[in-house]
Amino acid sequence: MLKKSFSNYINNFKGFSREIWILTLVTFINRAGTMVLPFLSKYLKEDLGFTLNQVGWILVSFGCGSLLGSWLGGKLSDKIGFYKIMIFSLLTSGLMFFGLQHITSYEGLLVAIFLIMTVADMFRPAMFVSLAAYAKPENRTRALTLVRLAVNLGFAAGPALGGLIIVSIGYKGLFWVDGLTCIIAILIFGIK
Repeated sequence: MLKKSFSNYINNFKGFSREIWILTLVTFINRAGTMVLPFLSKYLKEDLGFTLNQVGWILVSFGCGSLLGSWLGGKLSDKIGFYKIMIFSLLTSGLMFFGLQHITSYEGLLVAIFLIMTVADMFRPAMFVSLAAYAKPENRTRALTLVRLAVNLGFAAGPALGGLIIVSIGYKGLFWVDGLTCIIAILIFGIK
């Protein structure tokens, strides 16, 4: 019974184009790379010594950047195309994560976190627009399900990997790995 259910579940993800599978892999890597988020408040409080009030405002800037990035990503995908937006978002946010570890002032982090999240979250609407281009009309719902599964699995894997990185390398390692996952995702786009 369990084997048959698993087999039926796996069969739901057959028949997709190569582009959908690449998009799914890139999305998984991108979401797994967001391991900084679960540990951001801990890093700000313990390593940088910010007050809880300051940590709260930095997280507000995180959310505001995310909102703006989602809106911009959708707008710009309509104007210049989803592929350019995804590449720009991955490359720029990857480089920004490398630099983020060197910003330690409260004001600097307010601005940096806002900007990083604005750029990083431009990826999501562009990725969803790409589904319409790469998936056949009869497969769009299943393709969306596959990509959402990749997002959820990435969010599950990211914190686990992040915890291991903190234990072995420290918090600074999170910024390097997060930046590298963005760059790796771009390289995978080159496969298509």
